[in-house]
Amino acid sequence: MGEGGPSSAEGRAWPGNFDAPDTVERVWTDFVAALPDPGQRTALRQALAFARARHGTQFRRGSPTPYWVHLVRVAMELQGWGEASPALLQAALLHDTVEDTRTTIGEIRVGFGAEVADFVDWLTAPSAQDELPAYYERLRTSAPHEVQVLKIADRVDNLRSIQALGMRTGERYRHWAGTYLRRTVWQVLPLAAAAPSVVRVALVTAMADLAPLVDDDGFTDP
Repeated sequence: MGEGGPSSAEGRAWPGNFDAPDTVERVWTDFVAALPDPGQRTALRQALAFARARHGTQFRRGSPTPYWVHLVRVAMELQGWGEASPALLQAALLHDTVEDTRTTIGEIRVGFGAEVADFVDWLTAPSAQDELPAYYERLRTSAPHEVQVLKIADRVDNLRSIQALGMRTGERYRHWAGTYLRRTVWQVLPLAAAAPSVVRVALVTAMADLAPLVDDDGFTDP
């Protein structure tokens, strides 16, 4: 990736630049094109095409940003952390397809293989709120390292997105942002204990950056 080009750190800066679909697409296209393995290039292109088709017209909350932008940013976050195995990057692109679309794990398994499907299955949270504590405890105690890091990357991007949303909209989403930040404390922060330092720093920084934009009691409520 060239200095100062669309794939540079400046092009991926938060908040703002890396929220633009055109910028995200250029960064991703350059990244995939530079991969030496043609099979990996094809697999990643197929995974993103599948995800974009399944997420369809979904957008990020309170934003005109197409949902697929989040998926690419999560994959690029993993790449920046040095967590860029082919299966993990495919899973990053597909991680919300089962949870947020009509896609099944069986379809992921047939289309992308058992390892990718297993990762996506781990990342698919239960819809019932009372099942979430047990789900996140399983992630902490039993999930593979790759799954834990992917979950953290997903949460980091969400926190940054909410930060950008709060900066654009002022008071409108402060309560929701506080609730999300509060949940991050018990849902995802425990996963960071065993993660590489670059991952821990990214999560804690994203939480700290969002904290001033939420309700005063949003960070401390149980």
